[in-house]
Amino acid sequence: MGQLRLDPRRIPSDAGHVRGEPEAQLVGAGATPEELHRLANDSGIPVSWVAPAHVLRHLLDTGDHDARLRVLADHQDVAAWGDGHPETAACMALLAVEELAHQVSRVDRSKKHKGFQDVAEAVVSNDDWFPQGQTVLSPLFPLYAQYWAHKGHEVPERLSRHALVHSISLGHLSKGHAIVAIMLMISLLRELQERCDEVRDDMHANDPEVE
Repeated sequence: MGQLRLDPRRIPSDAGHVRGEPEAQLVGAGATPEELHRLANDSGIPVSWVAPAHVLRHLLDTGDHDARLRVLADHQDVAAWGDGHPETAACMALLAVEELAHQVSRVDRSKKHKGFQDVAEAVVSNDDWFPQGQTVLSPLFPLYAQYWAHKGHEVPERLSRHALVHSISLGHLSKGHAIVAIMLMISLLRELQERCDEVRDDMHANDPEVE
């Protein structure tokens, strides 16, 4: 399979049916960047750009992973799907996630999955200029957790890229995890769009004749 090529300039501005800027999500959910980072880092559930504030609040108030997945299933509109094939959509989303993660994180491709985990685990604080730029990567920590079926590892509880790629564990791809995969793709796409918009605005500010 050829490498996925994405041009963020072609991403529509309404990608993912965004429900508000990350700052508004923080206020509406009554959360701090650190709390959202911990939620995403622990559960693998994206917290930037996709879920509305009231869903984030439900997720923050729910400590059990399966219960959090039920929250997502109860609010399926956060996942932007409608073709009736969530498992297929999720697998395709995960294919896109890897390339999107490289573009957002700028992780050296030679570092592969360990590099994703390192940037995902980086500390997020209120002092960061763009905390959503980090929290959008936070779900990658459990997504790329080490898993080898042939070594007798138990299938991870959180959504695992390796559990699907190495052993095609369809039982692992529950409805909740399918929603997580699609949310993650949308979250990364929206982050790229935001960065492209910022670059375009800066170019216009410096040179009004720039298209």
